[in-house]
Amino acid sequence: MRHPSVRHRSRTFVRRASRALALALLTVGVVAGVSAAGRSPRSDSDVIQACKHERSGLLRVVSRAGSCRRSERPLSWNVAGPRGATGPAGPVGPAGPAGPDGADGTDGADGADGAPGPAGPAGATGPAGPAGSAGPAGPAGPPGEPVDSVADLAGIACTTAGGAAGTVAVATAADGAITFACTTTAPPPPPAGRTVVVNEIDYDQVGADTGGFVEVRNNGSADVDLAGLALVLVDGGAAEEYARRALSGVVPAGGYAVVSIDAQNGAPDGAAIVDTATGAVLDALSYEGAITAALIDGVTGSVSLVEGTALAATVADSNTAEGTVIRNPDGRDTNDAASDWAFTTTPTPGAANIATG
Repeated sequence: MRHPSVRHRSRTFVRRASRALALALLTVGVVAGVSAAGRSPRSDSDVIQACKHERSGLLRVVSRAGSCRRSERPLSWNVAGPRGATGPAGPVGPAGPAGPDGADGTDGADGADGAPGPAGPAGATGPAGPAGSAGPAGPAGPPGEPVDSVADLAGIACTTAGGAAGTVAVATAADGAITFACTTTAPPPPPAGRTVVVNEIDYDQVGADTGGFVEVRNNGSADVDLAGLALVLVDGGAAEEYARRALSGVVPAGGYAVVSIDAQNGAPDGAAIVDTATGAVLDALSYEGAITAALIDGVTGSVSLVEGTALAATVADSNTAEGTVIRNPDGRDTNDAASDWAFTTTPTPGAANIATG
């Protein structure tokens, strides 16, 4: 039988050992906390070294593993486990106030030039220049109709003593004496504001003269039937008709009719639209010079193909560059040739005129 005092001392020792172990663990926690607070950040390799008493079980924290006594067993454990995954980013905070403007930077290098813009509208036609010197006379035309009476000579072209172009006037006296005079009084030109007009003409081409045309335009506000009208070409050297094309078809308001015909490129020559029923000249153009007394079949007397100021000889079709002579802008008819007509390098048969070149 054991002595009661022995059991009492044994229980006392166990209680003391338990309190000591708890105190040691608390001390370890405090030391670990202090160690954690003193490291920022803490690496995963940090290790706590301690010595455990073999009999009492008390722990003693040491600075290195070799510090334990013979009666103690060394222990060690990591201060922290491996680093966990990064948590999600928190919400973006509000923007701070704008800072002051910085200093202006240096100017950059100039950029490349942009593409050219579209061409602007054509300016107004300038005043006509002086007429050039007359070219050499062309070949003689075909013989005219025979004269049946002296009165048939009235109205033919002539030249005054001063060198001006005119027409012959015939006067018969009571005693039968006949007087001829060359007068510069020209017949009136066709009236302005006509419905059917010559709108574009190509009378000179690069190389051989082929593929010419004359465009007719309906300047009215209603359809026009061209039946009974004719396009007449006039030779300026003889001041008489040399070619004719009957017109046909219905042209709508603002529409066009194109006549395939090779007009002469003399100096001067001309074109006219004639009403074959009445003998009236509805429109006319004299180019590369003035034709003021033209003889046209079916038209009484002679007629001027010049409207207002004559078209300058420099406004002419070209045999070195593609082009035509046009009313500019399309359909313009002020009864003044110098302001109505221009040369263009953009032929548009059957379409609105375009002034280029």
